[in-house]
Amino acid sequence: MPGRPRNPRRERMSGVDAAWWHMSQPHNPMIIVGLLQLQRAPTLDALREIVSQRLLAHRRFRQRPAHGTDGDHWERDPRFRLERHVIRHRLSDNQSLQNWIAALCVKALPSTHPLWQLVLVEGGESAALVVRIHHCMADGSALIRLLLTLTEPESAGAAPAAPAATLDDDAPTSLLGDLRRLLADAEAVIAPKPAAAPNPVIAPEDAQALAAHLARIVVALGAEVIRLAEMPDETPTPLKQPPGAGKAVAWCEALPQREVKRVAQAFGCSVNAVLISCVAAALGAHLQAQGHETRKAEIRVLIPTPLRGTRRAASLHGNHFGLVNMLLPLGVTNPVARAWEVHRRLEALTGTRQALLMHLLLGIVGLLPPDIRTRALDLLSGKATAVLTMVPGPPAARTLAGARIDDMMFWVPQAGDIGLGLSILSYDGRMRVGLMSDATTLPQPAVAMRQVQAEFERLVPLAEMLAAQSR
Repeated sequence: MPGRPRNPRRERMSGVDAAWWHMSQPHNPMIIVGLLQLQRAPTLDALREIVSQRLLAHRRFRQRPAHGTDGDHWERDPRFRLERHVIRHRLSDNQSLQNWIAALCVKALPSTHPLWQLVLVEGGESAALVVRIHHCMADGSALIRLLLTLTEPESAGAAPAAPAATLDDDAPTSLLGDLRRLLADAEAVIAPKPAAAPNPVIAPEDAQALAAHLARIVVALGAEVIRLAEMPDETPTPLKQPPGAGKAVAWCEALPQREVKRVAQAFGCSVNAVLISCVAAALGAHLQAQGHETRKAEIRVLIPTPLRGTRRAASLHGNHFGLVNMLLPLGVTNPVARAWEVHRRLEALTGTRQALLMHLLLGIVGLLPPDIRTRALDLLSGKATAVLTMVPGPPAARTLAGARIDDMMFWVPQAGDIGLGLSILSYDGRMRVGLMSDATTLPQPAVAMRQVQAEFERLVPLAEMLAAQSR
């Protein structure tokens, strides 16, 4: 049976992307925000020229979301203008970059146009590029690939960035087509094939083959379903409460990546475990300052995890990850024991398929009718206090339109009533932790970020002592 003719101006939105689109709320518009701090400001014309040549080659950046009787779609914006998406903003004398970004985090992008924006920010001696992109268009890893696409290595001998995948013929044309792709990706993760072996193609109308795919996946994920249903509740804390209308953002001072690695090696744990343990200590200190007992306190964090094995994992757009959840211990006072415990819990997640299960659940939820979808999304996001994203950035310095990028940071949105979004990013030999918080839940995230810095500085002499003892 011939396939349904493809409308070049309209394509079906995947269930996963649709789920992220419909998570948007007035207080949480689900927009990822990236920050490039520049040595100087490039001209607006130069920036637009780069975007026109490198970004608009990918059709998604000319498309807007649309909802119809046959589901959610991407359609070409007939009134697309690059000047609407690449703009300049000049900070006023009494306006800080940090406060301006915080106000931007609750400002939705109009769905009448493609859901992305680049803002060249100037003020005083500083310059920056702020990138805003709705989560339905891209995940955190895709954002980094987007930034690599727009930038150049500072060193002439540096290796160029790998080109992002272009998947113009990969969009599903029907609900069954979306389900087929979702299940094929799941099998690619469960049983990876050699790079030369393509994933089997199943016709959307082949119900028997779809059922066989589904049966294999249900068997593989059965234990994860049970584990998810039986997960313990987190400790009730003021960090989990109905969010307000405002956001606040902050980031810690840059930490030398080499020093973070030395601490991790001395403790016998991962770099991420070291930094996450510092975050746990900072949030625990915040609760203690408010008079709350934290000795046994644990909060649940959702951790986005890339899905390996699917060819869309290298795309410049789309969501190709799942979520794992972990209880973060806030009350372990011994810094070495805390880092070890975080490391142990992270390691325990590596042997599970929880990320794949959550990816499938989001993909299915995105295909449901609106009233059922809303309840399902609230259920999926209602058991966590924070989102924690860890993304490796460029290992060496890069330039944008000839201007050196001095630093890089990003902040993740929070679904439902989640009030904390934590991000860890490496760039040019340094690491930073960022925090976007609901202004009601945590009105001064900069205090918590300074505490993260202080906690790491406590670890350095301990690591030196342990390293000396092992010699």
